[in-house]
Amino acid sequence: MTRPKKRPMDNESESSDARSIATRQRLVDAAIDLFGKFGYEATSTRALAEAADANLSAIPYHFGAKQTLHLAAAQHIADMIARTIGPVMETFEHEIYDDTLSRARAIALLQEIFTPFIAMLTGEQSDKWAQFILREQASPSAAFDILYEHGSGRFVRAVTHLTAIAARDEPGSKRARLRALSLIGQVFVFRTARALTLRTLETKKLDQGDIALLTTLIRENIRLLGAL
Repeated sequence: MTRPKKRPMDNESESSDARSIATRQRLVDAAIDLFGKFGYEATSTRALAEAADANLSAIPYHFGAKQTLHLAAAQHIADMIARTIGPVMETFEHEIYDDTLSRARAIALLQEIFTPFIAMLTGEQSDKWAQFILREQASPSAAFDILYEHGSGRFVRAVTHLTAIAARDEPGSKRARLRALSLIGQVFVFRTARALTLRTLETKKLDQGDIALLTTLIRENIRLLGAL
């Protein structure tokens, strides 16, 4: 049976939808870039529209207001984080919170879930949204809640739980949380102190060999929890 050809009206509608989706994404990309560089208050809707090569009316049309666009930018970053870390979390999450989890297995699981986290923070894919996250760290807004709850929070909670088991800390204690943050900080420094990292290593960018070596060293640090 021959399928009926689409009418020109159908093609025009699909083309219009594609343009609308593309415009929305350009606005989100511009928001991540400009809010990261200059902050929320210093970024005008006109600057956002110009950076996205869109009409000024596109912001209220797609988002209603600048604040909603700011939150949409945070959600986009959170989604990227979730896509990067999510698969390894889904693979091992049933083990992470198992009441019978041993210290040795907790250490092994920490090493597993840290590997994509290291790759994400040291890789070029995070260059575009690192400044946005750093601004939210310095001055948290509703966007930070999105970044945490929909992006990194799942990872942080797992690291905290596993670290407590590996180090024989009381689960949920301040000691356990601080120890977990100290592990996470070993990776964050390569993003938050990017200039210092590159100057110390006497290089212009981290290559795959650098990232592989860093991953090995952090896995070694995690293994040391077994000596506590």
